Amino acid sequence: MAGCMVHTNVSGANLTDTTETVKHFMQKVQQAYQNAPYLGFHLLYRYANKSQPTNYIDSMAGEIAMDKNRVRLVMDDIETITNDKYTIQVIKENKLIYLSLPKSVGVADPLSMLDTTLAHLKGVHTQIVHAKGRATLSISFPQQPEQLYKNIVMTVNESTGYLEKVVYDLYTTELVSQDQLSQTGKPGFYQPEGRIEVLFSQYRKGAFNDSLFNEDRFFTRLAKGNYEPSEQYKEYQIFLASVNL
Repeated sequence: MAGCMVHTNVSGANLTDTTETVKHFMQKVQQAYQNAPYLGFHLLYRYANKSQPTNYIDSMAGEIAMDKNRVRLVMDDIETITNDKYTIQVIKENKLIYLSLPKSVGVADPLSMLDTTLAHLKGVHTQIVHAKGRATLSISFPQQPEQLYKNIVMTVNESTGYLEKVVYDLYTTELVSQDQLSQTGKPGFYQPEGRIEVLFSQYRKGAFNDSLFNEDRFFTRLAKGNYEPSEQYKEYQIFLASVNL
């Protein structure tokens, strides 16, 4: 039937169903990314206060390239590479290379983002809506002390399995300093509640190869755990952010 929407509601009272329903949804999305070899796409990350959700006061654009668990994120002047050995963060402005053990690149990485959401499922209410070729998962969190998230909404293209948009409604008191917050009698840049949107677009496959994730582009590992920048980055300093590298 044209315009038909299918709703799946799971309340926090039935925690097993909540967890399993959401896990199944997000694991399908994770599988879509993991099964896509040499996948690239564009990111737009933007922030607005709750009272003016379309007035974006902060934004960043970037590009992601990923192949299974290997990820390259370029956002502004910072390039981050994660492969099976290292996470390499290159900060051009300061001519620094931070080197650590492999870790996720945070909210911009769909796989790590989904894992983070899965870790915060206790006591939530969820709803999945299927309409016009898209699946939308809404997650509402109970208000608790030091709670970061209020709501998360994920929109997935059901033909590809890829994310199109993720919206985080959150409490900014845990993210910014007190002098940046707008309070009674004191104006501030950020309100106590805000919204982060992450938009995913321009998906394409095969635009790069394994060399993109190769640490040899950045440095050479010498004896006794020492590292030397490659010729391209000879003016950069390397800082070790993890032990036992």
